[in-house]
Amino acid sequence: MKAYAQQLKPAPRERDKLIAEHIEIARRISLRIARSCPDWISRDDIVAAGMVGLAEAAERYDETRQEPFLSFAEKRIRGAVIDELRRGDVMPRRMRRMARKIGDAIQNLELQYGEATDEKVAEALGVTTEEYKTNLEQIVHVSVGALELDDDSLMPTDEEASPEMQLAHRRGKARVREALELLEKRDLLILNLYYTEELTYTEIGDVMSITRSRVCQLHGRAIARLRSIIMSKGNGDMEDVV
Repeated sequence: MKAYAQQLKPAPRERDKLIAEHIEIARRISLRIARSCPDWISRDDIVAAGMVGLAEAAERYDETRQEPFLSFAEKRIRGAVIDELRRGDVMPRRMRRMARKIGDAIQNLELQYGEATDEKVAEALGVTTEEYKTNLEQIVHVSVGALELDDDSLMPTDEEASPEMQLAHRRGKARVREALELLEKRDLLILNLYYTEELTYTEIGDVMSITRSRVCQLHGRAIARLRSIIMSKGNGDMEDVV
């Protein structure tokens, strides 16, 4: 079996050609994910992880499966970048706790008063409004995992994906989608404009007639609510995802 699998691997010349032809695509995919990362994370490191994913894709590609190489490579590239970010602990435990506390406070205030203004949330957390807004901006920079999980292109499909891995991915994706359905329209709009339409904070601000800084804060608020909703459903195993 191993000998047969070895025969299906691209020859070195074909592998190198696949890599050379898709380097720019790998770079674009990596930098797109980098948009959600804080400035202190090196873009070069993120791109390097994407290149590793591309090399692995070229090494493992099996054209007999009749799947275009680009489609196969995109999964590997994105998966390699996300794995690298998670290994680097992009979301420290302190930030996870902060996001959970903010999300819980927002949900509780909305149940009690029908709304959760910045001032009320800050008061509930025992911090100043400015400290609360700063925390929101920090949460934005650790939000990769939750929304990347909702991407079908990361679903394991190759020979290495066990049934357990695929089931865990489907369950995690379903939880994120269920939580998204419970967000307010404004939260959904910001997440859609940022992650799907790939608009910058400045462009989103123009669409919504608010400042760039406010967009960043509302983005963080949406992530905090998303996390709180997921965790409140008893999905403690999602701790390292969102």
